[in-house]
Amino acid sequence: MKLDELASAITELAGPIERTEQLHGQLAIHVTPQRWHEVATVLRDHPRLAFNVVTFLTAVDEEADGFEIVLSLWSARRLHRVFVKTVVPRDAARIATLSDVWRGANWCERETWEQFGITFDGHPNLVKLLLPIEFDGFPLRKDFPLMTRELKDFPGEKEPV
Repeated sequence: MKLDELASAITELAGPIERTEQLHGQLAIHVTPQRWHEVATVLRDHPRLAFNVVTFLTAVDEEADGFEIVLSLWSARRLHRVFVKTVVPRDAARIATLSDVWRGANWCERETWEQFGITFDGHPNLVKLLLPIEFDGFPLRKDFPLMTRELKDFPGEKEPV
């Protein structure tokens, strides 16, 4: 299925989508946080879509705009991919878990919670994976203080030229 056909099929089957876009030859759909779980279930269950593999789920800290959550899905049967994106506010960083839709989302949600502080409501075991239990903070947030920069100035450019 071509990207525009896939976008049309998703919109037809899943209902209203905020917007779709093609990035680097891949389809991305944007949904509201309230429709996150519902759209994910349709993507998995409808035979024309059949997204059965979570390749990753992560977040991007957009600072004042909140956190963009990015879910990458693959259909082993239909051989197509889609990125599902949504934005949650920084001060209320929570969204429904997808671990009941795909078991593979479990690990990714735990890692995203641990690194960004985004709560996945309904997750069965939201515990740390990588950091010590006593570690305080969320190291992938842009406001997290980097200790090496606290001790000495960073000699490089903040933004690549």
